[in-house]
Amino acid sequence: MRRLFVLNKLTKSCRNLVLGLLCLPSFSQAAEPVFHYEASLTEAQGTYRRAELPWFVLANLLQANQADLQVRNADNQVVPSRVSPIGDLQLRPEERSLNFFRGDDPSQVGVLLQLEPTTNKPKLEQLALSDRPYLIIQNSELEGQLFELQSLNLTWDSQALRQWLPKNLKVESSNDLQTWQVVSTKRLPYVLKEQNTVVENHSLEFTTALKARFLRLSADNEFAPLVAALQSVTGLAPEQAQQRLAWQPVSLTNTTDPQQFTYLMPPSLPVKYWRMHLAQPGDLYAGQLQSRNPDQRYGASANYDTAVNFLDYRLSSELGELRAPSQTLPSPYAWYSDQSLEWLWTFTQPKPLPNHQAIVEFAWQPLEIKFIAQGKAPFRLVYGSREQIDPLALPFEDSDESVAKRFGLATVAVGAERVLKPLDPPNAYQQWLPYVLWGVLLVAVMLLLGMARHLWRDLNTTP
Repeated sequence: MRRLFVLNKLTKSCRNLVLGLLCLPSFSQAAEPVFHYEASLTEAQGTYRRAELPWFVLANLLQANQADLQVRNADNQVVPSRVSPIGDLQLRPEERSLNFFRGDDPSQVGVLLQLEPTTNKPKLEQLALSDRPYLIIQNSELEGQLFELQSLNLTWDSQALRQWLPKNLKVESSNDLQTWQVVSTKRLPYVLKEQNTVVENHSLEFTTALKARFLRLSADNEFAPLVAALQSVTGLAPEQAQQRLAWQPVSLTNTTDPQQFTYLMPPSLPVKYWRMHLAQPGDLYAGQLQSRNPDQRYGASANYDTAVNFLDYRLSSELGELRAPSQTLPSPYAWYSDQSLEWLWTFTQPKPLPNHQAIVEFAWQPLEIKFIAQGKAPFRLVYGSREQIDPLALPFEDSDESVAKRFGLATVAVGAERVLKPLDPPNAYQQWLPYVLWGVLLVAVMLLLGMARHLWRDLNTTP
């Protein structure tokens, strides 16, 4: 009987210990999630409200899809909410390949005149410009409708055109090759050599969109090299929808290599473009941009993905200030996907980049949160948590205009941020968490073995 009692006791102890270990995760999940930040919301009339999310809220989120962002009332109760983008999506403009005819080649201009369907067309000698080189571009026409042009993209032979700056480029439009009107431009193409680096722009942008059958580009003798090196012309239509983007300067983190800097992108920050923060003209930076998953820093493979070359500059010239266009990030970014990547900038210009100048600007897609103001005011945002959070979504689609018409949609503002609990660095959290879990498991196993050994000794000593 004594042995049977000891065996039952041993079995119950082991079972209770195993059940305790198995139930430990569920107990931890049932606890209230720990948020590290909060921000107040201003008051407004109406139950249905919206607030635009500032940079510091999105930058301090620790989970993808804004999962660790909630709206709470004065009683600390969660209210229904949903995050969505502000404004229209930016659509890629339509483009078409256009025919062009060099003015220094009579045969090409003759072909253009042969293609002209009207009987009242100019003669070859009337079309020629004797005092300067010129180029005629024929617009695309589909079902009797001319293609609306916002800009032209010129492609040339880089070996034949090593440096070109259009100081007095003249752009004209016409529908009959006889009457020409001057076209205003806001961006001209160029190719320059600066600090042993070639910088170029292939876009010729018009101030306003236009519909014309022909465009004529002309200049002094400096225009001749471009005419000879030109390979193709592409016309681009105006963008159908323009999305509002917000720019935010961010300081990069230096490394042991003076030419390398990193930035850990937050998981819920929808960044679209980036550029260097160039405070004054005369700066030019070149290098490579790479990325990797943050967890790879602690694994056997810590390599970055394939490098993408970049060139950014802000220069002064006879055309005025030249600024490189903003650059897209190599990976596709969307507001609803996980953006967690560690980015590495490797600069290749001879002069190292000082730490105080290692600043980039991110263009990010503005987001807003819509919520139902249930319960007592004031309301606030709580955000920044590594724990699992059960969402409480709106009971309807926030795009449903009938809801806004019925209840109204009041706009509130996000106040200053307040730290609820200091956040451990992500590397420390990632490095120590596995060791803590393994330590708890090891202690539990040792307790189980010690208990079994003690009970087994009692069992053997019992007569």
